Amino acid sequence: MINLSGIGHVLLRVADEEASKRFYRDVMGLRIAEQDPKHGGVFMTLGDGFHTIDIVQHSAGKDAPRPQRGQLGLAHIAFRVASYAALREAYTHLLKSGVEIQRAADHVCQRSIYFADPDGNGLEIYYEMPRALELFPHGRGDEDEVLPLSSAGDPLPQWLMEEWPGPAAMAKVERLRRPAAAAVD
Repeated sequence: MINLSGIGHVLLRVADEEASKRFYRDVMGLRIAEQDPKHGGVFMTLGDGFHTIDIVQHSAGKDAPRPQRGQLGLAHIAFRVASYAALREAYTHLLKSGVEIQRAADHVCQRSIYFADPDGNGLEIYYEMPRALELFPHGRGDEDEVLPLSSAGDPLPQWLMEEWPGPAAMAKVERLRRPAAAAVD
């Protein structure tokens, strides 16, 4: 077996390298670690490694086929934030930056917002409750809930204004854990 220690980076072929660089830098908050004009490509980092996202200009540029929902391959890239307040801030920042939030979901142990980059690549930002793997060692079940969205200039949806995970979320966690715990006994 290979002993992997993490995911190093994701390489994206893009229609417009400059537009993608601006999006991942100005909207997503990555910084440029290196640009390679001779061979092409921009290495961008979250700061915990040399590169998180590599951006490379596609030879067909704007004429290249866009990712299609439901096709084989990458569905989205997920970025984790360290707090629920950071998820709220990310939501607000995306709206202020003119990014369309496509959907939001409560995945029991995490809450997520979904959107796309300038090329249509799916992206997710999520906050995961502390000790999620410990809380759900046998899985979390499939009790996802769709969360309502708001538009730029509108008040934030109620689910973003609450403290999470609160008592209702933890009661759901305990309810879902009981059948799994009984099956192990």
